[in-house]
Amino acid sequence: MGIKILFVLICFCSFSYVFAQNDTIKFWIQFTDKNNSPYSIVNPNEYLSPRAIARRNRQGIPIEENDLPVNPFYIDSVLNSGNFNLHNTSKWLNGITVKTNDSSNILALNGVSFIQHIENTQRLAVRQDEIAPFLEDKGVVLEVANEEHYPYGKTYNQIHLHKLNRLQEYGFLGQGMHIAVIDAGFYNIDKIKGLQHLFDEGRILSIKDFVDHDHSVFEDNVHGAMVLSIIAGSVDGVYQGTAPKASFHLLRSEDANSETRSEEDNWISAAEYADSAGVDIINTSLGYTLFDDTLQNYTYNDMDGNTTRIAIASDIAASKGILLVTSAGNSGDSPWRYISTPADADSVLTVAAVDSLGQRASFSSVGFSADGDIKPNIASVGWHTYYLSPWDSNLGEVSQGNGTSFSAPMVTGMVACLWQGLPHFTNMQIKHLVEENSSQYQHPDSLIGYGIPNFDLAYQKATGVVYSLPNNNLYRLYPNPFQSVIHFELLSNASQNVEIQIKNTQGQALSSFTKAIQEGRNLLTLNSIANWKQGIYILEITFEDQTQVVRKLIKTSNF
Repeated sequence: MGIKILFVLICFCSFSYVFAQNDTIKFWIQFTDKNNSPYSIVNPNEYLSPRAIARRNRQGIPIEENDLPVNPFYIDSVLNSGNFNLHNTSKWLNGITVKTNDSSNILALNGVSFIQHIENTQRLAVRQDEIAPFLEDKGVVLEVANEEHYPYGKTYNQIHLHKLNRLQEYGFLGQGMHIAVIDAGFYNIDKIKGLQHLFDEGRILSIKDFVDHDHSVFEDNVHGAMVLSIIAGSVDGVYQGTAPKASFHLLRSEDANSETRSEEDNWISAAEYADSAGVDIINTSLGYTLFDDTLQNYTYNDMDGNTTRIAIASDIAASKGILLVTSAGNSGDSPWRYISTPADADSVLTVAAVDSLGQRASFSSVGFSADGDIKPNIASVGWHTYYLSPWDSNLGEVSQGNGTSFSAPMVTGMVACLWQGLPHFTNMQIKHLVEENSSQYQHPDSLIGYGIPNFDLAYQKATGVVYSLPNNNLYRLYPNPFQSVIHFELLSNASQNVEIQIKNTQGQALSSFTKAIQEGRNLLTLNSIANWKQGIYILEITFEDQTQVVRKLIKTSNF
């Protein structure tokens, strides 16, 4: 790009450790307390960013003991007791994940007074056959020649299903909202044209890898790249994500080559980092049920929101004022059938998959949670969803794919726009507002929960602002004077045909044609006019209700 990008990895604690990568056996070690910690509740600026503290203050959330980092004395004691390397930490669950190449090293910790629980989260096999969890296929590359539904292009239907286009017409595009995307990697996002605005405008706030602890996530898995493009992608007139003006922390927690409980612990560390950085929303297009080590497998009864560490941590994150959006899972057609974790967590917004017409995808995992909560909570487009391709062979092309991994970021961007418009709301107020303005709120089920949310209706209920259709009009025309091409944007209050005429100054028609346009904003282009003679022309547009727009065009000489 010719621009040097500096990624700032935020650190909110005064101690640090070297993370070794060669050990293969992982253990979760949970401590009993945080006694004699060097950190205190009265000095949160030592471990929380000003934005994280402000989010708590805004929502009336106190600083609590689980905000304190893990006691560094306990960590050092474990590391010095044997051949262990620190992998990740969790202040919320008061524990650490360590790595070793000899499981017998853990015997040295038997009877340690400040250790409450030790769990082997070892992986038994490395799977090379998966790209990422919930990824159905690479999708189909589409040829895009779009003018109507400007600026959405191919994404219009998946956005219009939720009436998000109306909120975006108000100017709510996610400005000022901070989103953490926790995923398996973000392959090639620094090369995708439709994501370059994030770099150019400094809206990639940080990157961090909780799997390998290296300094990049752009060479890892493709899954997060597609997820991010659904939220933030922007190609003028061709593609628009659900919150293209938001800012992002890109966090890798998932090792796509394996499936182990240690990945949950990676996620917890990533979520705590996101909290400390002050994010508003966390997107999780990941989920866990069955593992490489079958002894680690969960049962449906474990999907109660209170059993798995990742579900417990998700609810803690919500208690800190963060809105969590999570994919339901893609097991609807499999023997498992049910939602995964953390989709079962009480306070997260769990998203099922439908297509852009609102038809449920059969692969979408079903609820309820094991303790009877409405899960999934809502549904969004995760079937034939448009995203920007991260593959080298068709980099940045608009493609389609399936999975609740895609319906979750659809909702993440939409709640960012809604929350931007309602900054005085708490995270739980936004969650409930979305649910209450969904298609089957009065009769929720185990397939799509409260149904398909209407974000325009949610905003209307909260503010009293009623959307009004635009008047038929010419919104913008450029360039003028022109040489070889003219673009003009039409606002339309309905799907209709418009008659377009080019006349000379004597009123004689030189060219005339009819064009179908849709409700909202449309971009039309006049081509094949490079050879017109220099001079003045009249553009005349007539809508079906006889509204007429006339503009003077000036043709310059050819160069």
